[in-house]
Amino acid sequence: MKPKRFFTLLLLIGLAFSSFAQKSEIILNSNWKAKRAGEVTVDGTIISSSDFKLFDWLDATVPGTVLTTLLNNNKVPDPFFGMNNELIPDIYEVGSEYYTFWFLNNFELPPLKPGQQVWLKFRGINYSANIFLNGKRVNTDTHRGMFLRQKYLITPFLNESGTNRLTVIVEPPNPVGEANGGQGGDGTIARSVTQQYTPGWDWVCSVPDRNTGIWDQVALEITGSVDIRNPFVRSRVPGKRLPGEKQKPAFLNISTELFNASNTKQEGVLIAHIGDQKSEQKVSINPGEITEITFPEIKINSPKLWWPNGMGEQNLYNLKLEFKQNTSISDTESTDFGVRETTDYFDKEVGGRVFLVNGQKVFIKGGNWISSDLLLRHTPERYDAEVRMHAQMNMNMIRVWGGSITERPEFYNACDKYGILVWQDLWITGDCNGCWLDPRKKESQERRRSYPDDHSLFIASIIDQIKMLRNHPSLYLWCGGNEFPPPDNINAKLENEVMPEYDGTRFYVNYSTSDSIERNTIGGVGDGPYGIQDPKRFFVVQSFPFNPELGSVGVPNVETMRKMMDEKDLTPPRRDRGNPVWQYHKYIGYGDHIENFGEIKGIDDFCKKAQVVNYEQYRALQEGFNAGMWDKYTGMLVWKNQNPWTALRGQFYDVYLDQNGGLYGYQHGAKPLHIQLNLNDSAFCVVNQTAYDAESLKVGATYFNLHGQQVHQEEFNASVAANSYQIEGKVNAARKPEGLWFLRLKLLDKEGKRVDENLYWLTGSQEDFKQLESLKSVQLQGNTTAKSAGKIALSIKNTDNETAFFTRIKCTNKTTGEMVLPVFYSDNYITLFPEESTEIEIDLSHVCTEELQNIELQLEPWNGEITKMKL
Repeated sequence: MKPKRFFTLLLLIGLAFSSFAQKSEIILNSNWKAKRAGEVTVDGTIISSSDFKLFDWLDATVPGTVLTTLLNNNKVPDPFFGMNNELIPDIYEVGSEYYTFWFLNNFELPPLKPGQQVWLKFRGINYSANIFLNGKRVNTDTHRGMFLRQKYLITPFLNESGTNRLTVIVEPPNPVGEANGGQGGDGTIARSVTQQYTPGWDWVCSVPDRNTGIWDQVALEITGSVDIRNPFVRSRVPGKRLPGEKQKPAFLNISTELFNASNTKQEGVLIAHIGDQKSEQKVSINPGEITEITFPEIKINSPKLWWPNGMGEQNLYNLKLEFKQNTSISDTESTDFGVRETTDYFDKEVGGRVFLVNGQKVFIKGGNWISSDLLLRHTPERYDAEVRMHAQMNMNMIRVWGGSITERPEFYNACDKYGILVWQDLWITGDCNGCWLDPRKKESQERRRSYPDDHSLFIASIIDQIKMLRNHPSLYLWCGGNEFPPPDNINAKLENEVMPEYDGTRFYVNYSTSDSIERNTIGGVGDGPYGIQDPKRFFVVQSFPFNPELGSVGVPNVETMRKMMDEKDLTPPRRDRGNPVWQYHKYIGYGDHIENFGEIKGIDDFCKKAQVVNYEQYRALQEGFNAGMWDKYTGMLVWKNQNPWTALRGQFYDVYLDQNGGLYGYQHGAKPLHIQLNLNDSAFCVVNQTAYDAESLKVGATYFNLHGQQVHQEEFNASVAANSYQIEGKVNAARKPEGLWFLRLKLLDKEGKRVDENLYWLTGSQEDFKQLESLKSVQLQGNTTAKSAGKIALSIKNTDNETAFFTRIKCTNKTTGEMVLPVFYSDNYITLFPEESTEIEIDLSHVCTEELQNIELQLEPWNGEITKMKL
């Protein structure tokens, strides 16, 4: 550590301890070194001693995986590009030793006062680890399990000099599984308590190191003799509440664990602070004892409730716990929580489970989430950006899929902030765990049904993850597995013991397509389909009453295509089959849906037309479910919202965070108070998914021909009860133009303010879509106005006598020409008719001032030249 940095750290910690022994946490996320274990001839007691010299150790990425460290040291090519991943040695071929690594860090602490304790905390290691500090082994039992947090008392191992050397040897899961092209490869990865997709899936390549490494946060914590652990706030919100109104009281139950790390009995007072309310409990703890303390129920008058996105505000409270001994504070813990209550019931008429928050039914509009990044490069900023995009799409739920991870607290922080309910799967999938016969699996179906091998570790890991996540109001339900339940003994223990004891506030379902989620009268597993569909199909073909996986296509914009493969490989598919690079990146075909818009003239043209299809697919998907809200459906989750890798299927935004047309199509289809065209019967449908009646509305329907001339207009009055929908009119077949035409629907409130707007391009024949190729070139005018730091108002006007169809807005770096990502647009892929204008809000507040000055804004119409302008 540099002297200046060490002095600053010493000063900060010294201030924290100047009056009492308050907890201090130091994150160890820098200055790590790593080396392949086979290249080190001594053991951890030697490596962790101060006189061991480092030769040829790599700068390591922690949190991170072995592959991340190798990539950052240019030891392997970028696995996201082309078929580079095939050039990286796969662990199944080279053996676990190849990816078994030592990780090392030196840290310094100020002198400790009597009674102060230092703890070493790991939030996630994959998979096995032994830990050494200053020549001594820290853990008495080898750590195992990707999701089991570890916390070690290291005070006895600290050097009096203040300089300490920490070393960790990390070994991969065993077995690692063969990446043989199956879902989860040969399936044996599931014998361990780890994520299952790393040997490959139908949307991702295999991960060569199976994500071995110290993949999550490492920290040091300094406390007094008594350590506060795992605080929990249960909220009770009786009755049916309305957002935005003054609320009747809510009630809180607070509990926490206390651990006495000393060799003498400790006495003191545990104090809970919530705002200006305080509650106290006298405590006596024996040496080495862990005890749970529960406070009497606390009444909160006029509580500010937490609501899902689209229903109300996402209010959060803070609980501060402190253990006071005489005049000093041994430890403090702080956690945010939301005051809300979740309930549910099975609607026997519809055949689907209904989810409620604060007594209000929530029509579920959401999608499936895999992992933010293939190499587990997770940051709070990336989590915030991705979850924000879900909120922007008007989604209210994310399902964290069971073949991946238990998502991190930073992900849940973002979901709390944006009002996204979370369905959290555990680490079971039908593919690996024996739901069906599979010739690519190494072991028998019955053997796989007993995975994982260590049931006790699985249960211990679940208990730990519940404790880590249960205060997040966004966490809605726990699910035993994807399309298949855990083994019977695990499931029984979860249902009857673990969930009631360690949570008790949330719905638990044994697997995602369980008959307690949906009544399956269609057959199959109970989810899907996953490919391109005629948009009308979403309205006319009955889906599952609650469909946990239903998806379509997702080719990204052309800039991303150029990031992920060589120009020579950017050849659009022929007969819907991509070249080997496209196939490697899991391309899923569009059928004839892109060719319907005309001959494909290269990769730019292909990607442009793909965005129109993406937009249509996902808007129709959601609107089809809207049209059956509470009659046929209780909700739906798109498969899937994103990919952790450069995949060519099922996504609203790509791994570089560039949004495609599907995001904006879905955003329009999922507006809480919404006007839509039902494609099956051409009806104008007003959908109200809020908790309030919507009265004195006006529906406007305007018909335009191909070139943007208005040919008909009509208006309807509408009033729609809360959480319902209403048919308010129908397309006048006699007035619609010939060929391809446009229908704009507007929904206005009683003051005439626009509540929602939706534009459809419609035809009598698929051949009519080719007429878009005949649109004359347009030149758009745009200007920008700064609203606040990094927030821009963009005004766009079409001054030409032609339709400016499906204009894409993007931001680039003027110097490099590279896309600026992420960028948040209030709308995109917009259509303006002659002399029309619109205003788009652009949020770049997360971009530094220097970069802002170098951004160029571009308007890219379907037909015409790109308009470029400064911010």
